[in-house]
Formats: sequence, C-alpha cells, structure tokens
Amino acid sequence: MYQYPSVYADLSTILHIAAQPVAYRFMKDLVDNGLGKRLMFGSDQMIWPEVIGENIEMIEAADFLTEEQKRDILYNNAARFLRLSDEQVAAHHQQ
Repeated sequence: MYQYPSVYADLSTILHIAAQPVAYRFMKDLVDNGLGKRLMFGSDQMIWPEVIGENIEMIEAADFLTEEQKRDILYNNAARFLRLSDEQVAAHHQQ
C-alpha cells in the first residue's frame, strides 16, 4: 500500500472470516502504520446480510480506534475515494 497510494483495503471479509483478535490485530497494524485513511468497510455479504451489522459492531467496539478512525472506516474514506461532493455527504448524513 505504501508503493501504490491509490490502493485501499476493504475490511469486511477479514472481520467475517478471522477470529476477532486476528481481525483487530490486522486493523490495528494498518492504522498504526499510517494507513487508516485508506481502510474501508464494504457490505459485500449478500448471502448472509446479518453479518453486515455484526461487522459494523466489531468496528464500533474496537477500543484501539478513535471515533474519527471509526467514522473514516465506515464512511469518510469511501466518500473521499468516490469523490462525493459536500452536498452528497450532507444528504447522506440527513438520512
């Protein structure tokens, strides 16, 4: 990721398939190495949609992440990656 600054990482799969300590260590290592602004949560669990909520709860419960880092992973990084306008971001926060 250092070599390719346009590469982002999606956390949804590791949160689902790895044990919580492993997933947390993976996230913490990425954040500790300055890559927190390039982590995103994707909802790619269409077979088991209930997993989406469980994974969001795991991110929210990660005590090593600040509130800002959690918001970045859950929304801000994707909004920046997708180049959403200020108006689009504001509209999403009103819903």
